[in-house]
Order: sequence, then C-alpha cells, then structure tokens
Amino acid sequence: MSNRPFPPLSTRREFIHRLGLGPALLAGTAQAIGETKPARRVRFGLIADIHPDVMPDGIERVRAFVAAMGRAEVDFILQLGDFCWPAPRNRPFLEAWNQFRGPRFHVLGNHDMDGGYTREQTVAFYGMPDKHYVFSVGPVRGIVLDGNEPGGKAAGYKRFVAAEQLAWLERELAQGDRPTVLFIHQPFDADHEGCLENSAAVRTVLERAEQRKPGSVVAVFGGHLHLDYTRMVNGIRYIQINSASYWWLNNPAARRQTYPPEVHKAYPYLTHVAAYREPLWALVTLDLDRGALVIKGRRTRWVGPDPWARGEQAPWPREQLRPWISDRRLKLNI
Repeated sequence: MSNRPFPPLSTRREFIHRLGLGPALLAGTAQAIGETKPARRVRFGLIADIHPDVMPDGIERVRAFVAAMGRAEVDFILQLGDFCWPAPRNRPFLEAWNQFRGPRFHVLGNHDMDGGYTREQTVAFYGMPDKHYVFSVGPVRGIVLDGNEPGGKAAGYKRFVAAEQLAWLERELAQGDRPTVLFIHQPFDADHEGCLENSAAVRTVLERAEQRKPGSVVAVFGGHLHLDYTRMVNGIRYIQINSASYWWLNNPAARRQTYPPEVHKAYPYLTHVAAYREPLWALVTLDLDRGALVIKGRRTRWVGPDPWARGEQAPWPREQLRPWISDRRLKLNI
C-alpha cells in the first residue's frame, strides 16, 4: 500500500471531475470533512393588484418594488394579478418589472384582460409559460393557478378553476418532490363572492395532498380582495396579500377627488378608490429547516380620508381593511 498522503481537496476535486463522477460524490466528500449542508431557505418578494390602469403612479410603484427586492437579494419575485392590461401603453410598466435581475413570475388577475383582451394575449404579453404552471426555486416548488376559467354561475368576471386544471393540480401535488407554495389571484379560503365559486373543490384537492404527505403544502398566497389577513382552514394556511395601491370604494357616495383635477381627468376611475400613499409589498422568507414562514410587510397611510370617514360600507373589519401588509412569523408543519 502506498504511504503517500491523501491529496489535498482541490486536487481531489479535479481528479473526481476528470473521472466524470459528478457533483454528488463531491457533496459526499464535503460532508465527510465537516462542511455544513446548504440551508433549505428561500426568500421572495410578492406584490399584488398594482392597477396601473387606475393609478397615476403605477410605474413608480413597480419600480420601487423591484429596487427593494434587488437590494434584498431575493431568489425570485412574483405578482399576484391585476398587474396591467396587455396594451401597448403598458409596455414601459412591464419593462420596469423586467428590470429585476432574477426569476420573475406572473399570476393572471381578473382585470388583466380588461379592454377586451384574452387570457392568451395577456400570457403572451407578460411572457408567462402558460395560464397555470409550475416552477422550482431552491428547496420549494411553486404552483401558479388560474382562477379566471370559464365555468360557474356568477355573472361578470370569472372566478372559477375548471375540472381539467383541478386534475392537473392534483397530479402536480401528488408527484411533487419538495414542499409546495401556491399562488393565485382570487382566494379560495372561504366561500363568499370575493373568492372562487368552487373554492371548496380547490381546498379539497390541497387537503387530500396534505393528508397523503403532511408538510407538502406550505401555504397559499392570494390577492384580489385588497385586504390584510391570514387564516388556517383544515390544516392549510391561506395568506392574503393586500393591494399595492388602493381600496376600491363600493359605496358611490364615498367617492371623491383626492388628487389634482388634471390627474383625475387622465385617470377617471381614481375617484372610485381610497389610495395608499406608498406602495405595499411583502418580503417572504421560507426557512424549512426551522419550520418558519416570515413575512415582512409595509405600512403606509391613506390618500385623503379613510374609507369610513368617506361613508364607505364594507363588511370587513378595520384590522383587515387597512393600508398595510402585516409582519408575520408563522410556524410550519414541515
């Protein structure tokens, strides 16, 4: 047997690569000499319901978000719908989003097809892989759902996930090789008119997946309601991400001008909203090793009087209808 000392790590790495044994053997070598395994941790930025076709400063809001996420060095960013119409005038807005130097993901919102556009046109404009799809970043899988499918009985905007997408979702959850985070515009944690019409059917798919393999469904993030809350339903955590921009005033008597007249002339729907002075977004850290989901939100103030001072009539409590996204630290069953 040779008495030569074992070669240094750098030489061993070169030798292993020459033999074509690959990174798996190197990983085993690293563990053998006491190197720690990489942390199962991912950080991402979420923003929802910017509505640049309503707000005069939509592009400034998305630029501020992209800049903040760049400084935070997140692994990816994702918008939860009601992003912009696929109209030529919104190309600069989309380009501002694309300034983020990392993975960027989109969810279709019900207003993203306003102006007579189709879902297919919006998907092409955004550069999405499809209306619903799967992506992987580090230790987690992301599933993006499309809640705008034909079906259901309600008039107006569609809020439905049809049978084919439900079957696809069940297959994806069954074959997933890592914990999954879901993203959708219209929430399905409840059965009121702001949620999917078939919310219970979608919840059932997730609950079955969680029963088969506990810890496989980490959380569901939604937008659409312009509210701030989180709730647990049958073991699944649902997190509502507030709008980046405003609360829509349901009572016509509450509507008024809060910006200069020339701004309201250019943006006629601006009287219909109680706007947020600064943009809202969430910085999310998912730490699977510690079983923690940490949300760092933003807070701002209303532009003009708050909705109640205007005479707004809304069924939501003030702790949910407010111009901020709450900081949260949530325990996960991973």
